[in-house]
Amino acid sequence: MNKVAYYLTVFVGVLTCLQFIPHAFLGYPAVLEHIDKGEIQEPAAQGMQMIWIYSSTMMLLSGIWMLFLAKPIKNGNYSARLQGVLLAVGLIIFGTLCGYIAQEVFNHLFFFTIEGILLLLATTVFFNTNKK
Repeated sequence: MNKVAYYLTVFVGVLTCLQFIPHAFLGYPAVLEHIDKGEIQEPAAQGMQMIWIYSSTMMLLSGIWMLFLAKPIKNGNYSARLQGVLLAVGLIIFGTLCGYIAQEVFNHLFFFTIEGILLLLATTVFFNTNKK
């Protein structure tokens, strides 16, 4: 049993699902406001709206995916572990690149790096393979 790995995966999954709410319902109106002000102009305006909707959807789906992976990770399933590692690496890379682009490590997207590290710990340090 991988209880710590399970709880870390559930924590990161719930957190990611919760992050969807402000991203989708506060962020998208902010994007529209920037478009209205002319700060984002065509043809980028439509693309920005589509990207925002896509990223909101994928944020929610990633969180749900982590919640589905939590129990198999708890049971030591190698396939779930691999999926968790891939999600973790993706979160770490995303958060790190956002820090590079923003030219400051501790920007508001740094939390994705933290989530990725927690998920990576769950699927490496706190994970034991189920040997049957």
